[in-house]
Amino acid sequence: MDAFWLHKEAAPHWLRGLARRKPVFFPQRAGRSGWRFLAVHERSELSFEDYHPTIVPPGKKLLPAVETLFRFHPDDAGEPVIEPVVDPTSRILAGVRPCDLKAIDLMDRVHRHPPEDPHYRARRDPTTLIAIACPHPCDERCFCEAVGSLNWRGNADLFLTPIGDSFLVEVQSEAGASLIDGESFHPCPDARPHRIQAEAARPKPFGRQFPRPMEHLAATIAAQWSSPIWERHVQRCFSCGSCNLVCPTCYCFDTRDESGLTNPQYGQRVRTWDACMLPRFAEVAGGHNFRPLPAGRQRHRVERKFDYLPRRFGDHSFCVGCGRCGRQCTANIDIFSIILDLAQPEETRS
Repeated sequence: MDAFWLHKEAAPHWLRGLARRKPVFFPQRAGRSGWRFLAVHERSELSFEDYHPTIVPPGKKLLPAVETLFRFHPDDAGEPVIEPVVDPTSRILAGVRPCDLKAIDLMDRVHRHPPEDPHYRARRDPTTLIAIACPHPCDERCFCEAVGSLNWRGNADLFLTPIGDSFLVEVQSEAGASLIDGESFHPCPDARPHRIQAEAARPKPFGRQFPRPMEHLAATIAAQWSSPIWERHVQRCFSCGSCNLVCPTCYCFDTRDESGLTNPQYGQRVRTWDACMLPRFAEVAGGHNFRPLPAGRQRHRVERKFDYLPRRFGDHSFCVGCGRCGRQCTANIDIFSIILDLAQPEETRS
């Protein structure tokens, strides 16, 4: 595939141009300290250099917090009619970091696994991804290298690497090639040495590291089902579910049927995010709760990230090391610290 040079000062103008063709979402300030993937407009303040991890990952644009799955009503003969609701809007997610890029790849595996989720696919298929490499850890919460996300490039349509006052723009798909336009792009005959040089200049180690290789963590976690560590790390947990809601690889949901009081035969089925750290998540008919205690819910969450989902869908980890769960937790509970405790010899634990 082709590669180009794009001066950094030309990048915002390029994104605004793309936004005139279709919706473009890019990390932008929201409030005093938060960052979100917001729609790009003519006056949007766009800067790749000032990036901070967004509160909500970009992949959630493909699985919104609330969506209507279908509407129902009776036909003239009184038989039920189901009208599917899908969102095929073509969009661009730009400024996607490798950890979030990997998360979208993992969610592709989940939602394309039979039975495929048609609502996710309707959004994902026309979505183009413009990713950008990380020259340094985003903050002290980052552990993307430890879980194999730092060098992730899969499913990016364009991949940008900051080098000096320019971006090295590598085309990775036909959809990505269609976004290269204007006089701002200058061909780069051989991108590989520039990319290698940029990767070599990054800090080492890159962010926090686990004491054991990733491939050993699943067995380590499975061997400590009854460990007091689970209780120790949830003593201050509010069971608010924030860690789930900002996680780029959490996808659990609930559904409900909504209908009007005047004619309950007309209505819609709605899907909303759910969270395994919420107290009633595992409650079933009759009031029995399979995981009534926070420690059990935390263990379930960690096992899904590092054992169950990797075994089912491939890869060593369904945690991408973005650090959002710890960053947004009001009680400062950090999944990295939990794994660190589990991986350390018992006599050295705090």
